[in-house]
Amino acid sequence: MSSIDKKISLLEDMVSSPDRLNKAIFDIIKSVDMNNDDQISRAEFQKVLQDFGIGDFEAIDDLFDSLDRDQNGHISFQEFKPFFRAQTKIKLEHLKEIREIQRGANTKVAANSSGSSSSGDDTQRERKPRKLFGKWKSTKY
Repeated sequence: MSSIDKKISLLEDMVSSPDRLNKAIFDIIKSVDMNNDDQISRAEFQKVLQDFGIGDFEAIDDLFDSLDRDQNGHISFQEFKPFFRAQTKIKLEHLKEIREIQRGANTKVAANSSGSSSSGDDTQRERKPRKLFGKWKSTKY
């Protein structure tokens, strides 16, 4: 099983199992929650996103405000859950699309390498699958 297939399987299990999804959300909140109040404050949210290289403070604040539905200055488990579930589903669909693109590219490469050229023309080069994404660049200086 390829690494992308493993990721897809893991995400499918998480989306289909409320208990696994809830545990993943709880683990995320616990890892971000610096003062152990079982919620994410604006400062905790900003720090985590900045640590991941996201430096657009206005976007961070907009995202926080959209997640903090009761506008109490904290993101609770119940507020974070729909966002995390939606993002997990989006990630799952993207991984499936990438897998299909890779399979298509691998099929074309295999077809080109197994086909023989009767004219002896070597101008047609074997195509290698391209990396779909480069490294993420950090905005952190």
